[in-house]
Amino acid sequence: MSLDRTSAGMKRLSRAMRDWRHIALATVVWLAAQTAYAHPHVWINYALSVDMRGTAIVAVNETWIFSRGFPVAIAGLSELPASGPLNAAQTQLFWEQAFSSLEDADYFTHLFVDGVPLRFGVASNFRVAIENGRLVYRFSLVPQQAVDATRAKVQLGVWDESFFVDYEPSGARHVTLGAGASQTCKTHDFDDDKHPIFGGAVVPVATSIAC
Repeated sequence: MSLDRTSAGMKRLSRAMRDWRHIALATVVWLAAQTAYAHPHVWINYALSVDMRGTAIVAVNETWIFSRGFPVAIAGLSELPASGPLNAAQTQLFWEQAFSSLEDADYFTHLFVDGVPLRFGVASNFRVAIENGRLVYRFSLVPQQAVDATRAKVQLGVWDESFFVDYEPSGARHVTLGAGASQTCKTHDFDDDKHPIFGGAVVPVATSIAC
């Protein structure tokens, strides 16, 4: 092999190595960016109990169970009871600092009637407790319009469209119906591919209610 050919081959190899280094560097930068913007940042297990008067939905009662290590300092509290409900003053701080702002997002609770989203009023009966070392919210929502599950297709779910908060059902049954519900009313859990979140990367779970 001639010296010229050897020199040309080494140059091609050098360029290829530089190209691979650029690709590797770009990959590292991309992975770092994905890690920086990784979601979610908060994890919540939820349970929904729907109060009904026959076939009409009266209210949605929610329980949110936060993952261990949730930074309770955001509510302005340095410490919480080891177990049990918070007192009125502590609960008010949580309401003001970490809950009331969720009203504009309907508390991440999505109620669709014939595919049209319905709004809720301001949450009521808000309570906070520490149970098994985890922060727990309980509250109730009332739809701003009447909902009859015999006259429309009703769907209910809890999700954050930005996926900053990951909501997952806490039990096998995502939604339970209260004692006042007609015996003809049934629920069905499903993957709601009509309302994907996080840029279409995540499909939330939802529940249909039919009577």
